[in-house]
Amino acid sequence: MNLEELLEYLDLDDGSEFEYFEAMADLVESEDYIDSDAVYGLFEKADMTVIEELLNDYFEDILDGLPDDSGEIFALLHQIKLSLTGLAAAAGEEEELRRFTDEFCRFRDWYSHGSEVRMMPEDGGEELYETVRDAITASRVESLGGEKYRYDFENALDYELDSYTVPFADLAAAGDDDEGTIVFSPDDGEPGDE
Repeated sequence: MNLEELLEYLDLDDGSEFEYFEAMADLVESEDYIDSDAVYGLFEKADMTVIEELLNDYFEDILDGLPDDSGEIFALLHQIKLSLTGLAAAAGEEEELRRFTDEFCRFRDWYSHGSEVRMMPEDGGEELYETVRDAITASRVESLGGEKYRYDFENALDYELDSYTVPFADLAAAGDDDEGTIVFSPDDGEPGDE
Protein backbone atom coordinates (compact mmCIF):
# COMPACT_ATOMS: atom_id res chain seq x y z
CA MET A 1 0.00 0.00 0.00
CA ASN A 2 1.18 3.50 -0.78
CA LEU A 3 0.12 6.53 1.27
CA GLU A 4 -3.01 7.20 -0.77
CA GLU A 5 -4.14 3.57 -0.45
CA LEU A 6 -3.30 3.56 3.26
CA LEU A 7 -5.38 6.67 3.92
CA GLU A 8 -8.27 5.12 2.00
CA TYR A 9 -7.90 1.85 3.95
CA LEU A 10 -7.98 3.77 7.25
CA ASP A 11 -10.83 5.99 5.99
CA LEU A 12 -8.84 9.19 6.57
CA ASP A 13 -8.36 12.32 4.46
CA ASP A 14 -4.84 12.81 5.84
CA GLY A 15 -2.63 11.84 8.76
CA SER A 16 -3.94 14.63 10.98
CA GLU A 17 -7.12 12.53 11.39
CA PHE A 18 -5.18 9.54 12.75
CA GLU A 19 -6.46 9.79 16.31
CA TYR A 20 -8.59 6.73 17.09
CA PHE A 21 -7.74 3.36 18.63
CA GLU A 22 -9.43 1.52 15.75
CA ALA A 23 -7.15 3.21 13.22
CA MET A 24 -4.05 2.11 15.16
CA ALA A 25 -5.40 -1.45 15.42
CA ASP A 26 -6.20 -1.51 11.69
CA LEU A 27 -2.72 -0.20 10.84
CA VAL A 28 -0.90 -2.75 12.99
CA GLU A 29 -3.10 -5.71 12.11
CA SER A 30 -3.59 -5.23 8.36
CA GLU A 31 -2.98 -8.32 6.23
CA ASP A 32 -1.63 -6.16 3.41
CA TYR A 33 1.93 -5.05 2.81
CA ILE A 34 2.24 -1.36 3.72
CA ASP A 35 5.23 0.57 2.41
CA SER A 36 7.25 2.21 5.21
CA ASP A 37 7.21 5.50 3.27
CA ALA A 38 3.40 5.40 3.41
CA VAL A 39 3.51 4.90 7.19
CA TYR A 40 6.03 7.74 7.45
CA GLY A 41 3.72 9.99 5.40
CA LEU A 42 0.84 9.10 7.72
CA PHE A 43 2.83 9.80 10.89
CA GLU A 44 4.36 12.96 9.44
CA LYS A 45 0.95 14.68 9.52
CA ALA A 46 -0.26 13.07 12.76
CA ASP A 47 0.00 14.47 16.28
CA MET A 48 2.83 12.41 17.82
CA THR A 49 1.42 12.87 21.31
CA VAL A 50 -1.75 11.18 20.09
CA ILE A 51 0.33 8.44 18.41
CA GLU A 52 2.13 7.82 21.70
CA GLU A 53 -1.21 7.55 23.55
CA LEU A 54 -2.69 5.26 20.89
CA LEU A 55 0.35 2.98 21.06
CA ASN A 56 0.14 2.86 24.83
CA ASP A 57 -3.57 1.96 24.68
CA TYR A 58 -3.01 -0.58 21.91
CA PHE A 59 -0.25 -2.38 23.78
CA GLU A 60 -2.27 -2.41 27.00
CA ASP A 61 -5.10 -4.03 25.03
CA ILE A 62 -2.91 -6.76 23.52
CA LEU A 63 -1.15 -7.42 26.83
CA ASP A 64 -4.58 -7.89 28.44
CA GLY A 65 -5.46 -10.37 25.68
CA LEU A 66 -2.49 -12.68 26.27
CA PRO A 67 -3.31 -16.12 27.62
CA ASP A 68 -2.28 -17.08 31.15
CA ASP A 69 1.33 -18.17 31.68
CA SER A 70 2.67 -15.87 28.95
CA GLY A 71 5.49 -14.36 30.99
CA GLU A 72 8.25 -14.12 28.38
CA ILE A 73 6.09 -12.80 25.54
CA PHE A 74 4.42 -10.40 27.99
CA ALA A 75 7.85 -9.06 29.01
CA LEU A 76 8.95 -8.74 25.37
CA LEU A 77 5.78 -6.92 24.30
CA HIS A 78 6.08 -4.63 27.33
CA GLN A 79 9.66 -3.72 26.33
CA ILE A 80 8.57 -3.11 22.72
CA LYS A 81 5.81 -0.85 24.04
CA LEU A 82 8.33 1.17 26.08
CA SER A 83 10.65 1.42 23.11
CA LEU A 84 8.00 2.50 20.59
CA THR A 85 6.29 5.00 22.89
CA GLY A 86 9.70 6.43 23.77
CA LEU A 87 10.60 6.78 20.09
CA ALA A 88 7.20 8.40 19.41
CA ALA A 89 7.77 10.90 22.23
CA ALA A 90 11.17 11.82 20.77
CA ALA A 91 10.04 12.01 17.12
CA GLY A 92 10.18 15.77 16.73
CA GLU A 93 12.61 15.89 13.80
CA GLU A 94 12.68 14.05 10.49
CA GLU A 95 15.47 11.66 11.50
CA GLU A 96 13.75 10.67 14.74
CA LEU A 97 10.40 10.28 12.97
CA ARG A 98 12.06 8.02 10.39
CA ARG A 99 13.61 5.92 13.15
CA PHE A 100 10.25 5.61 14.91
CA THR A 101 8.52 4.68 11.64
CA ASP A 102 11.12 2.02 10.84
CA GLU A 103 10.80 0.48 14.30
CA PHE A 104 7.01 0.64 14.14
CA CYS A 105 7.01 -1.14 10.76
CA ARG A 106 9.44 -3.75 12.05
CA PHE A 107 7.14 -4.43 15.01
CA ARG A 108 4.09 -4.55 12.75
CA ASP A 109 5.75 -7.00 10.35
CA TRP A 110 6.81 -9.28 13.22
CA TYR A 111 3.54 -9.09 15.18
CA SER A 112 1.10 -9.57 12.30
CA HIS A 113 3.16 -11.51 9.76
CA GLY A 114 6.55 -12.88 10.81
CA SER A 115 6.09 -14.33 14.29
CA GLU A 116 5.13 -17.94 14.99
CA VAL A 117 3.17 -19.25 17.97
CA ARG A 118 2.50 -22.95 18.43
CA MET A 119 -1.10 -23.54 19.50
CA MET A 120 -2.03 -26.98 20.82
CA PRO A 121 -5.78 -27.69 21.13
CA GLU A 122 -6.68 -28.99 24.58
CA ASP A 123 -9.02 -31.55 22.98
CA GLY A 124 -6.02 -33.14 21.25
CA GLY A 125 -6.72 -31.87 17.74
CA GLU A 126 -4.17 -30.78 15.16
CA GLU A 127 -1.61 -28.17 16.24
CA LEU A 128 -1.76 -24.73 14.67
CA TYR A 129 1.03 -22.24 13.99
CA GLU A 130 -0.16 -18.64 14.06
CA THR A 131 1.28 -15.15 14.41
CA VAL A 132 1.31 -13.41 17.79
CA ARG A 133 -1.61 -11.30 16.52
CA ASP A 134 -3.70 -14.36 15.67
CA ALA A 135 -2.74 -16.22 18.87
CA ILE A 136 -3.96 -13.27 20.95
CA THR A 137 -7.18 -13.24 18.92
CA ALA A 138 -7.61 -16.98 19.60
CA SER A 139 -7.02 -16.36 23.31
CA ARG A 140 -9.75 -13.70 23.33
CA VAL A 141 -12.16 -16.03 21.51
CA GLU A 142 -11.27 -18.77 23.99
CA SER A 143 -12.27 -16.53 26.91
CA LEU A 144 -15.67 -16.11 25.21
CA GLY A 145 -16.23 -19.87 25.07
CA GLY A 146 -14.21 -20.73 21.96
CA GLU A 147 -11.79 -23.63 21.50
CA LYS A 148 -9.15 -23.91 24.21
CA TYR A 149 -5.43 -24.06 23.42
CA ARG A 150 -2.08 -24.32 25.11
CA TYR A 151 0.18 -21.61 23.69
CA ASP A 152 3.91 -21.92 23.07
CA PHE A 153 5.42 -18.49 22.30
CA GLU A 154 9.04 -19.67 22.27
CA ASN A 155 9.54 -19.25 18.51
CA ALA A 156 7.98 -15.78 18.65
CA LEU A 157 10.55 -14.46 21.12
CA ASP A 158 13.12 -13.89 18.37
CA TYR A 159 12.68 -10.13 18.18
CA GLU A 160 15.84 -8.08 18.46
CA LEU A 161 15.47 -4.93 20.49
CA ASP A 162 17.94 -2.17 19.73
CA SER A 163 18.76 0.54 22.23
CA TYR A 164 15.55 1.66 23.85
CA THR A 165 14.63 5.30 23.75
CA VAL A 166 12.45 5.91 26.75
CA PRO A 167 12.06 9.29 28.44
CA PHE A 168 13.10 9.28 32.10
CA ALA A 169 9.59 10.28 33.20
CA ASP A 170 8.21 7.20 31.44
CA LEU A 171 10.76 4.99 33.19
CA ALA A 172 9.77 6.43 36.53
CA ALA A 173 6.08 5.86 35.75
CA ALA A 174 6.79 2.32 34.53
CA GLY A 175 8.74 1.67 37.72
CA ASP A 176 5.68 2.62 39.73
CA ASP A 177 3.51 0.17 37.80
CA ASP A 178 5.97 -2.63 37.04
CA GLU A 179 8.67 -2.95 39.63
CA GLY A 180 11.82 -4.48 38.28
CA THR A 181 11.50 -3.25 34.71
CA ILE A 182 14.97 -2.46 33.41
CA VAL A 183 15.59 -0.65 30.18
CA PHE A 184 18.95 -1.21 28.58
CA SER A 185 20.97 -1.39 25.41
CA PRO A 186 21.57 -5.05 24.48
CA ASP A 187 24.86 -4.12 22.77
CA ASP A 188 26.72 -3.54 26.01
CA GLY A 189 24.33 -4.84 28.61
CA GLU A 190 24.57 -1.73 30.76
CA PRO A 191 21.26 -0.46 32.17
CA GLY A 192 20.26 2.96 30.89
CA ASP A 193 22.87 3.21 28.11
CA GLU A 194 21.76 4.21 24.63
